[in-house]
Amino acid sequence: MGDAPALLCVGNITIDEAVRPDGHRVTAFGGDALFAALAARTVPDGGDVAWLAPVGTDVPPELAADLRRAGLTLDGQPRRDLPTVRNVITYAPGGGRSWRMSCTDDEFEAMSVHPADVPSALLAARAVLVAAMGLRAQCALVAWLRRNSGATLHVDLQEDYVRGHEDALLAMVADCDVFLPSEAEVRMLAGGTDLVAAMHAFRALGPRCVVVKRAEQGCLVLADSGVVEVPAERVDPVDSTGAGDAFCGAFAARYGIDGDAVAAARAGAAAARIAVSGPGWTAFVPGAFPAAVPAGLPR
Repeated sequence: MGDAPALLCVGNITIDEAVRPDGHRVTAFGGDALFAALAARTVPDGGDVAWLAPVGTDVPPELAADLRRAGLTLDGQPRRDLPTVRNVITYAPGGGRSWRMSCTDDEFEAMSVHPADVPSALLAARAVLVAAMGLRAQCALVAWLRRNSGATLHVDLQEDYVRGHEDALLAMVADCDVFLPSEAEVRMLAGGTDLVAAMHAFRALGPRCVVVKRAEQGCLVLADSGVVEVPAERVDPVDSTGAGDAFCGAFAARYGIDGDAVAAARAGAAAARIAVSGPGWTAFVPGAFPAAVPAGLPR
């Protein structure tokens, strides 16, 4: 792995089958760790970016080749004797989309990152972004990193697992340095509608900075200077997949330069704009388009 990176993006990599309104299907890599790492690399002077995401037994060689052309590799990633997590994303003619994930909750936990997956060289990273993954795995990993790493810990959540797990998630918030929830996650976790009050309550648990992502409305940032609203960068969206993950990756990379949370949020907004301006992750790597491999590959 070489020298310790400035930022380690931890999460998942997925194989996503996009179904367009005309029925055309394209299969490509996706996943929060991939989008976050690609976005973090767009930040000037952000330093080296590493990523960690378990890989299954069924990676199409065409997709691995696309990833190499994008400057990333699956070499050194944790391997699992399981299929890679797969999503089918169906786009509606009038806008909007629906998701269907192919694995069980236990398989998703197994395909998440666990402490034993983190090499010592990556454990020395100056900052770590722990993106959404299996709930148990994410809570355990953040707690372990807090005890075993001096990195600035950034944590993003997954909306699906919030309800019913508030105590575990609030304990994870207390272990992180930067908390990066969406507006919907804040409302569920805080049990109310006052975003600013919730941000202050989260920060009182321990994080130095709380950022609430609000999609096209931009984000709210709470750090030492109080709450600041940072607008989204406007663009005609092509595909919103990965926008939040890209925001988090670029935020973490920029925050690591000087701790300026507002500047980091602006970098995140710029990365989110890039993410939505093209299909999948391709907007981050002009010319390196994902290969169209046969849809419905066996698990």
